[in-house]
Formats: sequence, structure tokens, C-alpha cells
Amino acid sequence: MKKKVISILLTAVLATGMAACGSNSNTADNSANNTADNTQNTAETSTESTGSADSAEKPVLTVGMEGTYAPYTYHDENGTLTGFEVDMANAIGEKMGYDVQFVETEWDSITAALDAGNFDAVMNQVTITDERKEKYDFSTPYIYTRPVLIVAADNTDITSFEDVNGKKAAEGLTSNFNEIAKSYGAEIVGQDKFALAMECVLSGEADCAINDELTYAYWKQQKGGDESTKIVAESDDVNASAVMLKKGNDELVEKINTAIDALIADGTVKEISEKYFGLDVSQP
Repeated sequence: MKKKVISILLTAVLATGMAACGSNSNTADNSANNTADNTQNTAETSTESTGSADSAEKPVLTVGMEGTYAPYTYHDENGTLTGFEVDMANAIGEKMGYDVQFVETEWDSITAALDAGNFDAVMNQVTITDERKEKYDFSTPYIYTRPVLIVAADNTDITSFEDVNGKKAAEGLTSNFNEIAKSYGAEIVGQDKFALAMECVLSGEADCAINDELTYAYWKQQKGGDESTKIVAESDDVNASAVMLKKGNDELVEKINTAIDALIADGTVKEISEKYFGLDVSQP
């Protein structure tokens, strides 16, 4: 009887030992597999890290713009930031060998954001003016256009810029069009978005608006050729627009100028212009 008990116990011990060895064997196999997987993952991670490092080494040009000023900078039906200035910024960045990042900012605070260093440059059909040149540097111009005076279709009181004296003009408070309107004696109705400025004109909240001829043409096109407004006067002054930067960054200005000159020479600016306006806006 004792022999049977001892035999049973020995069998159990041996079975347990064999099971334990089998378990160790599987663990070893799993460990080897995990080590191989980890080595492969490490290699992949190393490759990915190298790619990220290469990308990180590429300089970045940060550009401030409204994102609400069609056709220069706006969002399409899918919510993607697009427009003439977006295409121009990307083309400039490509010529410079830079990545481009956009920072959307309301127009009335865009210069303050540039001053604060929120971005490197502003591209938003920024007109070059003597006042702005006192504080900021500008690139080579690549947009030429002229201001126009817009009124409701049934308005017969305003037929010239001189007629806006004492009238209400819907203008962005920091725009050059605001300065033009004030120079003719207009009372300003602050409105930083062109579409809303047009609503002010149509509702009677404002008597007129002075703005860029291309912006008005695009707005009217988007309205299906709507005849609810009209241009009654065109300025003889041609406005030039360019990239605006803080003073003191001469190296970046030079790089941007070189890129713009090349884009004008190879026809890229003309191509982008015709895409959005149907004509070349890079020539005065």
C-alpha cells in the first residue's frame, strides 16, 4: 500500500516538473519572439524618428491671415482654408524650402498679433501705405488693384467719392479703405468683413462702402451676378499689396522677395491670379 502511495506521489511530482518545464519553454519562446518584435519595433521607431527629425529641421514660415476674406483667404465648402493668399503663401514657402503654417486672426487685431510675434508675416491683401511702412517691412508687391465706391442699386445720392461727405460708409476700422472713406468725410460704420459690409449697404445701415474692385467682383460673382448693388466711382490710385513683416528681419524679407520674383518670372503668380480672379493681378 505504501509503495502505491509513493508511486502515485512520484508520478505527480514528475508530471508537475514536466509541466513546469513546458511552461518555461513557452516563456522562453515568447520572450524570444517579444525580443525580436521589440527589436523590429525599435528599428521602425528609429526610422520614424529620423523622418520626423528631417521634417523638424525644415524651417517654418508662419503666416497670419483672416480666413474670412474671399477670394484672398477663406474656407471652402469642406471647411478647408483656401484662397489666393493661401496659394501664394504655399508657393512662396516651396520656393524658399520652408513649410508654411497659417494662423487665422481677425483683421482688426492682426497687426497687434504680428507685433506680439504670433506669426512671421501677414498675407491678407495688405495694401502698402506710408503709415504702415513706418512700422513694418513689405515684400515685393504681387497684387495691384484699385478702390471702388459701392452703393445700393437704387441709390442716386452718391455718384462720386466726394459725395460720401457726411454719409455712412461700412469699412474695416484698420483697413486702408477706412482711411480713404474718412479722407472724404464719411462717417464710419465699423465692419471688418466685406460680406457684412455689403449687408450694411443693402439694409441701409450704411450708405456706401469703399473696397477693392476684385473683392467686390468676386462677391458679386458668388451672388450669381446679383444686381442689388453697383459701383458708382473708381479711384485713379492703384494700390499695391504685399507680404507684411515686422521691421528688422531683413534676411527673411530678402528670401521672400527672391521667391516672389521667381514666381512672377515663371508665371506662377499669373496662374494663381487667373484661378481666383480671371486675370493677372500681379501687374500694375
